[in-house]
Amino acid sequence: MNTIAIVLVIGLILFTIGLSVFSRRFTRTTADFYLAGRKVGSFSNASAISGDYLSAASFLGVAGAVYASGLDGVWYAAGFAGGFMVVVLFIASALRRFGEYTVADFAFGRFGSNRIRLITVIAVLLTSLFYMAPQMFGAGTTWQVLVGQGFFGMDAYTTGVVVVAAIIAFYVAVGGMKGTTLNQIFQFWWLAFAMTLVVVFAFGSGFKYPQALADASDGPIVNTKAMTVAELTTPDANGTTAYDKAAAIMSAEELAKVDEFIAAGDASTKIPVAQPSVNKLHELRDMLFREPGHRYNTFDQFSMVLALVLGTAGLPHILNRYYTNPSGAAARRSTFWVLVFIGTFYIFAPIAGLAGIGFIKEYLAGGGTLAAPTVNGLLVKPDQVMPTLATILGGQWLMGVVAAGAFAAMFSTVGGLLIAAASAIGHDVYEKYINPNATEAKRVAVGKIAVLSFAALALLIGLAIPKYGLDQAYPALIAMMVTWAFSVGASAFVPMLLTGIWWKGTTEKGATAGMIVGLTSAIVIIFMNIFQQLGTLGKEGILGFIGSLTYPVLFTFPLGLLTIIIVSKIDGQLPKNVDAIWMRIHGTASERHEKQYGLDKVGSMFAKK
Repeated sequence: MNTIAIVLVIGLILFTIGLSVFSRRFTRTTADFYLAGRKVGSFSNASAISGDYLSAASFLGVAGAVYASGLDGVWYAAGFAGGFMVVVLFIASALRRFGEYTVADFAFGRFGSNRIRLITVIAVLLTSLFYMAPQMFGAGTTWQVLVGQGFFGMDAYTTGVVVVAAIIAFYVAVGGMKGTTLNQIFQFWWLAFAMTLVVVFAFGSGFKYPQALADASDGPIVNTKAMTVAELTTPDANGTTAYDKAAAIMSAEELAKVDEFIAAGDASTKIPVAQPSVNKLHELRDMLFREPGHRYNTFDQFSMVLALVLGTAGLPHILNRYYTNPSGAAARRSTFWVLVFIGTFYIFAPIAGLAGIGFIKEYLAGGGTLAAPTVNGLLVKPDQVMPTLATILGGQWLMGVVAAGAFAAMFSTVGGLLIAAASAIGHDVYEKYINPNATEAKRVAVGKIAVLSFAALALLIGLAIPKYGLDQAYPALIAMMVTWAFSVGASAFVPMLLTGIWWKGTTEKGATAGMIVGLTSAIVIIFMNIFQQLGTLGKEGILGFIGSLTYPVLFTFPLGLLTIIIVSKIDGQLPKNVDAIWMRIHGTASERHEKQYGLDKVGSMFAKK
């Protein structure tokens, strides 16, 4: 148990709670609870957006993906960093000029339909759940490394999930968007400090990037995979078993443990073993660290990057933050600073992942022991590379800083997701349809209930992930699950946002159909891939091909966009006030004022008559 890490994490928790309690006095209206009164400055909002965006997938998952997969892991950093270009060029300022509270408000205001508002709410909740899952998984795995034991009869993983869910639900429900914003600002700078510190310690300990890259690419990538007795002993088409492959890689001491496991004959448990990697782009070539093909086939190479670039513009908790800016110009300035902050962060994260390979192998070869399980000098769970590397480089102190950074990343992102989900339920459903005449106090109370309910649902999802074996089916699971969330957001929201903002001919029926097609097709393909990885779906035929698509965006985004265009062309029923809507989205402040002044003047003339 790392005492220093626990003290720092407890300090982070207490500071987080203190900020939320302090912010409670500023959370009296729905504008305060959901949007912090629309008074968040550009630099502050950029820090909060970065904290909201740099989740457990960024802090733990990107380094873990690079550690496990080399260049294919670097695509995460490139896609995450590049995603905000779509936001700043096409969406941010238009959304803020349009006003309102949420993405569902934009859909309703642009197309004038209750149907599209409710469909948008459903898409917001599903996207948020997909994004919440890896944060909860990260909470459990980080607690396992940090504390290593559970409380109140729970195991370490379950304890981490429960503790994180309870703390975040409390501070979001108490502090609202104001408290969440202050916490996200602090949490971003803490996790950025932690990442920077790890990279500085690595270079200070003799790490040289070109040499480390050459060493990592000296031989094929080796995978670690948990397998049952049947999986170990069943021969493939060439008559070779997974045990034979492991025997060619693992040490005699490690292989002896595998022999004992097979002899015990327990069919329900698994043991981690080393396996040779497979090059998915060039099957007859070795899979090297500096080349693509470890994680993605030809389709997935493009689809994953497209999912990250477009998915950023489809994350409701990120888009909602732009409504907290006082103006569209402030929203653009916020995104400029976001690009600076996250661009720097995503340069450091792959460096940490590469550094982890050499330092961890050297440490284990020198007789060192780690809290995280290893096989053949490699971590069984690549997502644990950051806290493990910190322990090797800086001992308990650096491990404590990194552990607090990991929890800060989870707190920050989950807080934003809870606010987005609460606004969808409380503002878009309760205030608009169930009780439009509710008092401000009652509206805020419903928002807080929504936060607590959604947090409970996220907790259940976090507990279900290891139960169904997802953590064993995918390497670097945190980064994988976040990209699923990006895929859902990119497929459901981005076609509607881009056409709704930039094509006046978009109709309500077209936008609605496009959202439904994009949302459902993305979720169906993701679950087919999960079933295939778990062995319940075969790899043959058209269903096998669809199930092999790790990321569906290369198909689902164009499908949603094409649906909007075709249905809108066939429908042709534009909103009656489409010109006024266009002015609201694209006009300058003076043009919008002049338009409104002219309408008011005409109205007063008719009133006199």
